Amino acid sequence: MVVKDRVGRSRYIAFEVASEKELKTGDLINTIKKVASKYDDAEKIRPWLIMFKKGKGIARCSHTARDECINLLQSIQSVGGNSVRIKTLGTSGTVRGARRKYLEGKVDED
Repeated sequence: MVVKDRVGRSRYIAFEVASEKELKTGDLINTIKKVASKYDDAEKIRPWLIMFKKGKGIARCSHTARDECINLLQSIQSVGGNSVRIKTLGTSGTVRGARRKYLEGKVDED
């Protein structure tokens, strides 16, 4: 049996940012766009920030480029002039699943 590839499927990557200063969402979005533009297959990856709150967030990407998107996020070392380290927590097929599995309680606790 062959499963057809559905156009538009996404993966949601939960991540945590370690930074000395609190980051602005806009700065993180700009950094993701800037880093993604350096990739040859940026159209394939299609990274997009879904949510970011208190150092934790969810990024969306193409289902075929999950690994590339994780590498992209982990390659970010500076956001808005602040030194950062991004640690991915996990991947899900839905935003709801990513929140429940990897962020539930963690965003509200901080």
